[in-house]
Amino acid sequence: MSPKRAAEPSKSPSSTRRILVTAAEGQTGRLLIELLLDDVYRNKYQSLSALVFSDEATSALSEFEDIKILVFDPDDQQMLVKAMEQVDTCMLIPPARKDKAQITRTLLDAARQAKTVTNMVFLSSAGCEYAERDKQPRLREFVDLETLAMQPKSDTASGDTGHSPCVIRAGFYAENLLLYTKQAQGEGKLPLPIDPDHKFAPVALGDVVQVAAHALTSVGPHGLADDVRGGILVVTGPMMTAGPELATAASQGLGTKMEFDSITEKKAKEILSSDQGAEVDEAEKEYLLEYYSLVRDGKTNYVSNLPMLQYFGSHGQEPSDFFKTYSVCFMSVIHTATMILHAPIERV
Repeated sequence: MSPKRAAEPSKSPSSTRRILVTAAEGQTGRLLIELLLDDVYRNKYQSLSALVFSDEATSALSEFEDIKILVFDPDDQQMLVKAMEQVDTCMLIPPARKDKAQITRTLLDAARQAKTVTNMVFLSSAGCEYAERDKQPRLREFVDLETLAMQPKSDTASGDTGHSPCVIRAGFYAENLLLYTKQAQGEGKLPLPIDPDHKFAPVALGDVVQVAAHALTSVGPHGLADDVRGGILVVTGPMMTAGPELATAASQGLGTKMEFDSITEKKAKEILSSDQGAEVDEAEKEYLLEYYSLVRDGKTNYVSNLPMLQYFGSHGQEPSDFFKTYSVCFMSVIHTATMILHAPIERV
């Protein structure tokens, strides 16, 4: 087991903010916590708590000693309310489960009862507004979840809960491409269920987490900073790419020839149903297939990296740099079994 990691010594917190991150056992939540414990952010809040969805999941955060870990119990509303009473800022990441909507309602209800969670940052999915309810229900579900997250602001009975809201719509995580390392290693191919001319802008998980950390620790007269509060921050990668262009970027990043392989949705389902998708929740598999269908519908032909530019002066990670970063995963004989999942993200 890795030794527990404490935050490096830093200045005393300049903020009294108390932050809770939900679905913290997922890759998004875990990376966010790791970033918040870095010196860059450590003096911007007073306390950091993490909510996980099983006792077993606590092990995913065992190396961090400066956070309080809570286990979600849908039958113990009192515990959830008490947990919310200890914080004023919540990073609400829906878990990658079929019951994510019910869990979101339960957490928001606890926040309303606590009346202390002024700042509510909700992680959603880019493209959900273009999804059709009968064709891409897992994607469209995020529109409904966003509505739930925003409702407390206009509910006077919930006090200041959600008075300072923010929605982050994360694009298709580039890390989802790690699912195809087996084909990349064995065949030199990148198989995706889209045609050669279909485009989308995969985003690196690290870029999404940077925006989330900035939002959570930003300060303004009403809670979150004015350039965050009330905003819908859409975060995609810095460039639109078609399958062949992704393969070219992979070739550049990996230093070896890669080709795009346009596969059918049936073949994509087979890959997700194989050992390669063994650790992916069924709801997340449905989400991934729906996102690809959104790409085929031509509804992902846009780039939105304004938050990265505005907050960090960067366009975000280029596709070739992404493949270079994960070159070990693609080139090693050991392919990854821990695909980083997207929000609907979460991606637990």
